[in-house]
Amino acid sequence: MEDKFKLIEFNDDDVIESNDWTYKFSKLKQALEKVSANTSFLTAFWNVLREQKIYYIERHNYYNTECFTEGMDVKILNLGSQSWKKGKLKFKLSIEFYVEEEDTQIQEPESPLDDLRRMINETT
Repeated sequence: MEDKFKLIEFNDDDVIESNDWTYKFSKLKQALEKVSANTSFLTAFWNVLREQKIYYIERHNYYNTECFTEGMDVKILNLGSQSWKKGKLKFKLSIEFYVEEEDTQIQEPESPLDDLRRMINETT
């Protein structure tokens, strides 16, 4: 089945409506930022990684949140590369939105100047 979800850009002042509740995107973004710093979330995330034998976000008995904020110092070895590259690894929680109906658009009210524009266009 084709994945119909695609990542889109949001502005902080964009509005999301669901189940008769309306929120600015900035509120949802703040909630996701809190989740990434939440110890329960990090414990669950770390446990899933540990099941896969990945141990890099636990540091001295606390959970490293920098993997969600500024990024962690890592090295990567690309297939075919001669050497390791140093860089940052950063996890991001994202929001994906699927447009169900492309034709649904809000019609802008007609401007009082539209008649004047039509008259000018007709004469030229």
